[in-house]
Amino acid sequence: MGDLKYPDNIYLVGMPGSGKSTLGKQLAEKLNADFYDLDLCIEKEAGKDINRIFSEDGESGFRLLERQCLEDLSRIAEIKVIATGGGTPCFHQNIDYMNAHGVSVFLNVPLEIILERLLDQGTDARPLLRNKSATELLGQLHDHFQLRKSHYMKALIHLDGGAISLETILNGLASL
Repeated sequence: MGDLKYPDNIYLVGMPGSGKSTLGKQLAEKLNADFYDLDLCIEKEAGKDINRIFSEDGESGFRLLERQCLEDLSRIAEIKVIATGGGTPCFHQNIDYMNAHGVSVFLNVPLEIILERLLDQGTDARPLLRNKSATELLGQLHDHFQLRKSHYMKALIHLDGGAISLETILNGLASL
């Protein structure tokens, strides 16, 4: 990657379906870094899937475990890309933690595109989006975005649009 120096922690933040995992894997490969999906790390730590964590421990239990896993991953001494959950930046001052320990990148994808992606993927694995019609899901996405926007806006890099690419992310990182 030339003479560019990348931070040890690159955190991708944004709504569910914004491309954090997909682009995160591509970015990690390009940077010869490791990729971590925070939700998968939480499941591994808890020994149960996210649906069960929400069911048994509630959202507050999930969010505490999320913070613990975020800190644990951030301490790994290597360059890494971490795809966070959609709500991660909004709890326990996580966005401030991410900014203090690396670079946060907000993938700001239009909600209509996110809706299409979620409908294509199915929403069963996303506890906050389950059992919704397309209209209800778009409304809930809008409501969640309004609640989360102020946290997302604290990210150090903002990338907007429905076609955010690996190149766009690399350019954003190079601009720091």
